[in-house]
Amino acid sequence: MATEFKQKEMIVRPLNILIVCEHASNVFGGEAMLPLNYFRLLSKTEHHVYLITHERVKASILQLQDIDQDAVFYIPDTAIHRFLFKCSGPFPERVRVVTFGFLIHLVTQFYQWKIARKVIKAKRIDVIHEPAPVSATQPSVLFGLGKPVIIGPMNGGMSFPDGFEYMSGKLEKVLYKCVRVFSNIYNLLIPGKFFADLLLVANQRTRDSLPKFRLGRVVEMVENGVFTVKDAPLVSDKTSEILVLFVGRLVDWKAVDIAIDAVALTHTKVKLVILGDGPERGFLEQHAKQKPNINVQFLGMVPHAEVNAYYDQADIFVLPSLRECGGAVVLEAMSRGLPVIATNWGGPADYITTETGYLIDPLSRDYLVKEFARVIDVLAVNPTLRYDIGMAAIQRIKQHFMWQSKINSMVQHYQEVIQQHAQ
Repeated sequence: MATEFKQKEMIVRPLNILIVCEHASNVFGGEAMLPLNYFRLLSKTEHHVYLITHERVKASILQLQDIDQDAVFYIPDTAIHRFLFKCSGPFPERVRVVTFGFLIHLVTQFYQWKIARKVIKAKRIDVIHEPAPVSATQPSVLFGLGKPVIIGPMNGGMSFPDGFEYMSGKLEKVLYKCVRVFSNIYNLLIPGKFFADLLLVANQRTRDSLPKFRLGRVVEMVENGVFTVKDAPLVSDKTSEILVLFVGRLVDWKAVDIAIDAVALTHTKVKLVILGDGPERGFLEQHAKQKPNINVQFLGMVPHAEVNAYYDQADIFVLPSLRECGGAVVLEAMSRGLPVIATNWGGPADYITTETGYLIDPLSRDYLVKEFARVIDVLAVNPTLRYDIGMAAIQRIKQHFMWQSKINSMVQHYQEVIQQHAQ
């Protein structure tokens, strides 16, 4: 009876939760938003939440008015960090991620473990959660801390479609093959995922990418979500001057040039608005200028809090990305009632159904361009179809992708692993 009472008490009382990640930021974007979202939303519940993250995001966190700054603990930006970052400069981004980025993260994790041990003791932590990095193969040092650990939701296992393998350089292909071959070994040498009580994965692809050796359960849970959702799409009878929107980093694998070429092929007069910045911007601007009679506007980076205004002005959202593990912008667009056209590869395929948008198979670049153009034309001349798809997208978001529901599910996972750890 005493044991049963102790387990019940652990479930119903407010929890002391420690979130650990390298980057928690609303400025860095991408997966850096995920741990920050957990920290901010959980902090608004009855639970006590603490965050360990890197000092390089401190300036952005200090600007947030809705969090307890005393609950955030920073990993120092050491000379080793700075040296490795400097050395990574000449290499392509995807090569940097699996080489110098990997080494930088290992150094960071060493400090994470040291700081976590102190916070666990000082704050009487019940459970440790590592939401990022979302890579299924990245090792974790969060073991041997005497508390249950949850890692994820993770998402990964991505490669370019067969028709786009040329986008991976020779060095990149070799490095990624090495990562797949040796991931089991270094995840045993740094066995956080081996000892974790629960591993959360976004899909079967990510489950298959996990290290083969593990003790804890594996549960599927999509990593992305949205905070708000409209009740209905904006009513519009437009059949010309249609606004097509892209939101994201301007990097090669986002394939924004495909969207530009598709708009150039449409029979309907449309305008393409591109929100975001990155190393490909100069190339894309020149690429757009070479297209006759095309209306493309580059707006650069826009604060995340202001992006909804651009969704609400748009009629169609496009994401031609060729290596998108997640694709939170798809959910954001759906939550505003926009019909979405995306490449049928990776994360968007986890979100979009035939009722809520269009998925284009990446058979070839030419095929993607023609199909994106065709579907844009179909939607452009049919406002009723746009509305119906947008309404179906809103309903899907409400049922499956709200952040508050994710928080409720995560708290249940916390309670379960705490109870199991106590047995």
